[in-house]
Amino acid sequence: MSEQRDIEWVMRRKNRRHGLEPIREVLKLCGSPQDHLKTVHIAGTNGKGSTVSYLRSLLTAAGYQTGTFTSPHLVHHCDRIRIDNEWIPETVFLDYLKQDMPYIEQYDLGMFEIDTLIALQWFRDQKADIILMETGLGGRLDNTNVFQSVLLNIITTISYDHTDVLGSRIQQIAFEKAGIIQPGSRCLTGMLDAHAETVIRRSAERKHAAVIRVRKYRSLAEHEFAYRGVNYSFRGAQYQKQNASLALEAAWLLGVDIASEASRSAIAESSWAGRFETASEDPLVIIDGAHNEEGIEALCSSLKLLPHPVTAVFSALADKPAEKMALRLKGCCDHLILTHFDNVRSGREALKMAGAETIPDWREAVETARSRNEGTVIITGSLYFISLVREYLLRK
Repeated sequence: MSEQRDIEWVMRRKNRRHGLEPIREVLKLCGSPQDHLKTVHIAGTNGKGSTVSYLRSLLTAAGYQTGTFTSPHLVHHCDRIRIDNEWIPETVFLDYLKQDMPYIEQYDLGMFEIDTLIALQWFRDQKADIILMETGLGGRLDNTNVFQSVLLNIITTISYDHTDVLGSRIQQIAFEKAGIIQPGSRCLTGMLDAHAETVIRRSAERKHAAVIRVRKYRSLAEHEFAYRGVNYSFRGAQYQKQNASLALEAAWLLGVDIASEASRSAIAESSWAGRFETASEDPLVIIDGAHNEEGIEALCSSLKLLPHPVTAVFSALADKPAEKMALRLKGCCDHLILTHFDNVRSGREALKMAGAETIPDWREAVETARSRNEGTVIITGSLYFISLVREYLLRK
């Protein structure tokens, strides 16, 4: 197989949903790389990627070689696995793939398991000082939940998402997220729903783990806030104040001087592709992976600060409450375009809704929005959709 087909072969490997035993057995056969790493394990419905990005910037600025594992990718499959924001080289990824192939086939590992396996081996072999490991789905049965001990657990937010797998009640979802908490560890949480926080605290108590809730930040201006008495500037949407605060608290718990000039610069310069990212200035086009109801709600809080009229282009996966998301988005923008993209989880056709325009071809939808030449274009929805649009726009 060619190198490209090797990567594509990995991407076609569906989640087997066969529990954690296969990945744990393969890791054991590969020398248990996870046991050689100092890990921060991150779960949550929204904000994981942004929190990881801010925390990576803070740790790197403090002199730590920092590995990160996130999903999904936005540019290339290898951008899920990074050290100090540099992707694992594709040739290195493929070397590990070839080396691990007998175990991958024997235990029938899916894509996410393969990525997890390769990431942990690369972090160990590169002797990363700290790794930030983001869960893919849930926590308790997530393929990243393979650590015996961690430096810190983080649970960013808990809201309704993947209810077919995690449950239809906030308490059920919280129970699954709390599954990453290790005995005797510390768990940092964002501002959680009272029911979710109760579940998290009870889960932690059973494991003799401490729960620390992030402090409230003080908003100073559109792109400024204060945390623990220190003023910070940042890029992006208003919701990033919460994610940056969570990262700052995590860094403080890990012993980083968050009041230093290096830390303030790290927050100011940090950015996360696909999260309220400016794709062009003329016309102003912003892409944001608001992939569930909570994400759309957070996005709407920033839309009122943008030049109007605001035209939104939206597409979501079929397993999301797309109609509710589109209806909320319609209420906070001037014009809504609904579109469709090809993905095994995206359904067969574009959503239709009174008061919104439906353009089935996503490229045509994007170009229609851009042709208005006034106000702001916001392109949002599924992270897979955002990945396609981002690549398309940055080629122009």
